[in-house]
Amino acid sequence: MKKIILAIVLCGMLAACSYPQPTTSPSDSQTQVALFAQATLTKAAIIAQADETSTAAAIQPTFTATSIPPTATSVPPTATSIPTEPSTPIPPTSTAVPTSAPGQAIRLSFAAGATNITAEGQMSANTTRRYVFWANKNQLMDISLNGASGAYIAISSASGTKLVDFSQGWTWYRDYVPEKGDWYIDIRAGNYDTGYSLYLGIPERLSLAADTSSLTTVATIPTGHVHNFIVWGNKGQTMKVSLSPTQNLKLSIWQVDGTVLLSGMGDSTSFQGVLPEAGDYIINVTSMAATSTAVTLTLSIQ
Repeated sequence: MKKIILAIVLCGMLAACSYPQPTTSPSDSQTQVALFAQATLTKAAIIAQADETSTAAAIQPTFTATSIPPTATSVPPTATSIPTEPSTPIPPTSTAVPTSAPGQAIRLSFAAGATNITAEGQMSANTTRRYVFWANKNQLMDISLNGASGAYIAISSASGTKLVDFSQGWTWYRDYVPEKGDWYIDIRAGNYDTGYSLYLGIPERLSLAADTSSLTTVATIPTGHVHNFIVWGNKGQTMKVSLSPTQNLKLSIWQVDGTVLLSGMGDSTSFQGVLPEAGDYIINVTSMAATSTAVTLTLSIQ
């Protein structure tokens, strides 16, 4: 019996030795984990690098030229299809009343030293009236039709260039003159008789001399009227404006697109501020003195 048991035990031991032993060692599982971790870290690094690249591109600095051109920007802004009125109304410097024969253009001429004029009149229903004015290339023209019911304007040059057509339904236009010479403003009344007030302004250009950042100029302003200046400035520059005398004068400043820097609602005679955009800025000086006043304007942009 003992021999039989011994034989069975020996057979079991031989059978166990005949099967192959597993080849996996504890280090194998550790290697698998390390490989997975390495792959994960590599992916994270790639994503981080991509994020850094896109962020760097997003915050890439840009640089703006600081030169101050003496005339209008080479690519002047154009009027939009739905123009908006400037926040500060511009009072007239002189008034013209239509005196020419029907069908003839009425010449708009500024008084000596003036920068704007207003023409007033009455029109019958479905009639057209033409005004003409002379302007130099790159001057800013500011035109508005007020107090008219159902009337619109058209603007064209003597050479045939058309800027505004009646079909657009505009009563206001501001832009740089594309060519020197005579320009026509046509007013067409609607289905009813109407009164109207036509405003034309061409601001006086202020240009800083080379290697300078300030200037002084003088204008004579009739009582209750305004003198319009225009000056170029770059984004981020500081503009300073002051008037002398300081009594019975009022200052307002706005960008040609209508952005107001200083409202004319107050009684300010000085201004200091950082320019929000590169472009032309309108400086209006209104006189409330009892007589015409010689006004000294000091300007610096730096």
